[in-house]
Amino acid sequence: MRRRTAKAPATPLTDDNASWTSIFTDRLKSTDPFLFFTAEIQVAWRRVDATASADRHTAPRLARRAIEKVAEGCDTLRPEAAEQDITIALQAQLPLVADGVVVTNVHVRISVDDTTRSAALHSERVQQEYWRQEERIRHDHELDELARRQVRAREAFLREEILANPAAARLYGLLEGTSKHWSRLGGPPTGTNLDNLVREVQQWQPAQQWVTVAELLHNFVSGLTEEGRKELLVILADAVRAFGDEHTAQRLTLISGEVQ
Repeated sequence: MRRRTAKAPATPLTDDNASWTSIFTDRLKSTDPFLFFTAEIQVAWRRVDATASADRHTAPRLARRAIEKVAEGCDTLRPEAAEQDITIALQAQLPLVADGVVVTNVHVRISVDDTTRSAALHSERVQQEYWRQEERIRHDHELDELARRQVRAREAFLREEILANPAAARLYGLLEGTSKHWSRLGGPPTGTNLDNLVREVQQWQPAQQWVTVAELLHNFVSGLTEEGRKELLVILADAVRAFGDEHTAQRLTLISGEVQ
């Protein structure tokens, strides 16, 4: 950091109407604490009154502190805007009075060297890439969460609506394969035989006799041991064979050998 203050003669300090101008340069922190503005600063000041003691460093210090507060909110890629903001903020605060000194005017010239500008551009690109990656990660997390919600909703739908009713399960099975051809709020695909569809679904209603028998058999088989299930299949194969369906009987016999 380098500052240069113009020296005032010793005798004018005793003159009530005398004023001085201090000129110095400084490096000012920006929004990025590692990047600095170069500032050329002129401070016009005088003593408060004839009895006040005056230090030639007081006025530059007052101006510098006011300038630093504004500069910390400015971007090194916009030095002209920083100079405007600093000037306006200073003019609104003048005069600055402290320690027997009155700062009557401040002129600031802001610049940024090529090295600082290049570093600022690089920092901006890195930050933009970070934000893009952060947005992609957030978007991926949202998609993952959406997929999980859809899986949970589908699981609940199958458990509570479809699998709870044989007719609903049958209808779902018939239509699921063509669901992509359905409109969101429309009917079945063109060419669907509604009479056959209704007839098929009616056969799977819980009140149908065969559905009741199937439920009873399912519960019965669930309570059997492995050997019991094999024996039941053998008995069923013999019964089917007695009705003349040799093909089905052979399939049941093969299944009985696969039961674990």
